[in-house]
Amino acid sequence: MNTTDLNITLRPAAGTDEKFLCDVYRSTRLDEVAAFGWDVSQQDEFLRMQFTIQHRAYQMQYPGAEHSVILLGASMAGRIIVDRTDEWISLTDVAVLPEFRGNGIATYLIRQLQDEASASGKPLLLQVDKSNENARRLYKDLGFRITGESQFSYKMEWRSSKLT
Repeated sequence: MNTTDLNITLRPAAGTDEKFLCDVYRSTRLDEVAAFGWDVSQQDEFLRMQFTIQHRAYQMQYPGAEHSVILLGASMAGRIIVDRTDEWISLTDVAVLPEFRGNGIATYLIRQLQDEASASGKPLLLQVDKSNENARRLYKDLGFRITGESQFSYKMEWRSSKLT
């Protein structure tokens, strides 16, 4: 499906979206946590706790970030968190529910951020877990390059050809 045929929009995340946002987070970690051998209730409790920790960490690290729900038509399809400063734009997080993956939603949104970064003369930054090969491949295909790493993640950057 071509993203020009999709009706992809964003709306600000609200407190009433917490269960949905937790479900999105859960969908990104379920395979990893299922490998622990825990029963479903233990997995759910662990993932709820991890979502809460991540949410609080993002609020502390990126207090001015824009938290949005990704809509595909009228359906809630995922979430995106973007932090903007005078120096850069940071794609803090993007996650799409499994049933909506493969439709180019994340690619479409990242390209919009690249257009914004290019127009504003700022680099677009992100971090990606080293274990997330699909995301790393997507970012590489979209022109991001690795600029650093920690034990668990790569720092990546995209700059418009106008900035290099």
